[in-house]
Amino acid sequence: MSRTSRFGRSHPGPEWRISHRATRTDWSDAVERCATCHTDIDMREAHYQVVLDRDIDHSGKLSFERQRVVFCDEACADQWESHA
Repeated sequence: MSRTSRFGRSHPGPEWRISHRATRTDWSDAVERCATCHTDIDMREAHYQVVLDRDIDHSGKLSFERQRVVFCDEACADQWESHA
């Protein structure tokens, strides 16, 4: 089983790998901040998202954890990734 959550603005550790990068539009009326430039992002509007995975071991049972990081556009995602 996996667990999905949002990453804070800090960079993940080396055990995390990027599993997906894409432009998104969500049904949620939430507002989040870009992890790079801190601009408010209406999740109903087009934005960019990076999904990170890492393997975890729970009592001998391998699983994985998933985190998503939100950006206002692909350029901010590229900048964030280059500083990881």
